[in-house]
Amino acid sequence: MNSKKIAIVLGIILLSFAIVGSASAFNLFGGPTTDFDNKFMSGTFTGDVSRNNISTNDSLSDWVDSYEDKERNITYNMSCIKGGSFLTDLYELQGMAAPEVRNFNGEDWKVYYSQAVPTTDENKTANESSVINVYICEADVDNVTYMINIIAYDNESIDCDGSLYCGFFKDDIQPLLESITLKDAKKAPQIYDLLNMTKDDFKQLQDYIEQVKTGNIPETAEG
Repeated sequence: MNSKKIAIVLGIILLSFAIVGSASAFNLFGGPTTDFDNKFMSGTFTGDVSRNNISTNDSLSDWVDSYEDKERNITYNMSCIKGGSFLTDLYELQGMAAPEVRNFNGEDWKVYYSQAVPTTDENKTANESSVINVYICEADVDNVTYMINIIAYDNESIDCDGSLYCGFFKDDIQPLLESITLKDAKKAPQIYDLLNMTKDDFKQLQDYIEQVKTGNIPETAEG
């Protein structure tokens, strides 16, 4: 398995979601907010956020979720899985820096930051204003990982420098995390179920990543 295949796996994790209802309201400062409530967490978004109509495997539909702020071009993807400690190794292999850890509403959240630049074709890279900013927020409780991926596609209208002090994090992400209530998720699926992998295939992926981490296999090696 090579690094491109691992990148695809990470992409699957970032794009895992499903559908739940939403309700809009206004905060004390007059701006819109959106409440959500699903099988594994509830909370409030800053902004007018609507649900994404994405179909998924029936057995996973309770454990993935997605919302979108269409005006500001921000997507919030959520999931709840068992065995999420595997993700730490995967992020490290992708070159992500160690996470910042902050306590919000009584829960310790690990916050990772990543950035991507979309391409328009094989030889042309999109301009800097098209940079995609991604914050990955994880809380681990009793071997269950609650994950929120916040993806901002319009860099020109987003005040983001990848830190926990920029406008995007302070105005959008931190209020969300402060509002989150995590629910009992003993029946959450294993991570390999969310990735649509067999247990054996997942074990091979784990073994491969461990070999890369120990230096026994170069990251560019073909598997």
